[in-house]
Amino acid sequence: MRALILMLPLLLTQCVDQYGNPMSPFGPQVPPPYTQQREQYRQQTQDYSQLQNQAAYERGISDARSDSSDGLSKSYSRHFQSYSTATQTAYRAGYDQGYVPPQAALSGSQPPTWQNQPNSQPPSYQGGNSYTPPPVSDPTYNQGYDFGLRDRVAGRQNDPGAHTGVYDPRFRRSFERGYSDAFNSRR
Repeated sequence: MRALILMLPLLLTQCVDQYGNPMSPFGPQVPPPYTQQREQYRQQTQDYSQLQNQAAYERGISDARSDSSDGLSKSYSRHFQSYSTATQTAYRAGYDQGYVPPQAALSGSQPPTWQNQPNSQPPSYQGGNSYTPPPVSDPTYNQGYDFGLRDRVAGRQNDPGAHTGVYDPRFRRSFERGYSDAFNSRR
């Protein structure tokens, strides 16, 4: 019993809210970081970023088809004007998906399966290589997105490492991806 009483102050200092802010277990909850209007703007910005990635992915497929039909080597970087730093990964994934090597085209190999179907459209961007779109319900991604948006709006440097200790270290990649997506968004 005495050990519990001695541990109580230590336990009470470990109380944090979902954003990593200290909170009193005896007082009122800390208000949410955004008003409803700001939260709506944040969600719209996040949706806009995902639409930008989808558009870059589709441009990558189109440019890759053009390059392979013209007999050019596989190099997405020749189309540097077609993507930004925020959409480069999505563009590259689309480029890799759409490129058919000229030797394969000459040998009569089949194009990707989605091209064999009438009225076919390229697949939607599902991520590839190292990028996968985050699930909307990923709280660590959303937390990183919030911090990235706050830092960009405040004019701070792009530094997700400055927020170490705010999130669970097991989900560092998810936090950094959300932070980077928000900080590099062009809206």
